[in-house]
Amino acid sequence: MKFSTYKIVTILLMLGFAASGYSVVKEPEVRKAKIEIAKRLLSKRVALPDEKLLVAIGDPFDLSKEVIEVVEEVVEEKVSAHELIPMLAENVNPTGIFAVGGEYYLIFNQDKVKSGGTIFIEYKKKKYNLEIVRVIRNAYSLRMEDAEIEIKLK
Repeated sequence: MKFSTYKIVTILLMLGFAASGYSVVKEPEVRKAKIEIAKRLLSKRVALPDEKLLVAIGDPFDLSKEVIEVVEEVVEEKVSAHELIPMLAENVNPTGIFAVGGEYYLIFNQDKVKSGGTIFIEYKKKKYNLEIVRVIRNAYSLRMEDAEIEIKLK
């Protein structure tokens, strides 16, 4: 193996820097201070819980204990149809639109719905019935009770 002068100088410089670094063996004062801290920590007596406390706590690994489940009661807020229909409209996702004989249909996966048809939307674990009022080439309108919204297609 040949070592060039450059490699030898680099190795010697690295060894020099490593040897001149921080010493591993500490000064006696530093070692005494650390030994004193260790003695103080080891001299403290560990207080174990008494038998009554252990019985009260019980076995943390015992699975036979009854689990109490806390269930919060959800109070449903009455939301008007005008406030609710924009949120429901976000969940209406037609996959396409097509026209047959001048009448437009919205396509939902395998189903096709024309004007006057209805679709069912689930929102917050509750089902809603939306009527498709009008379907035109680039938009459609939805109605729920007395609220109506028009959705533009992109």
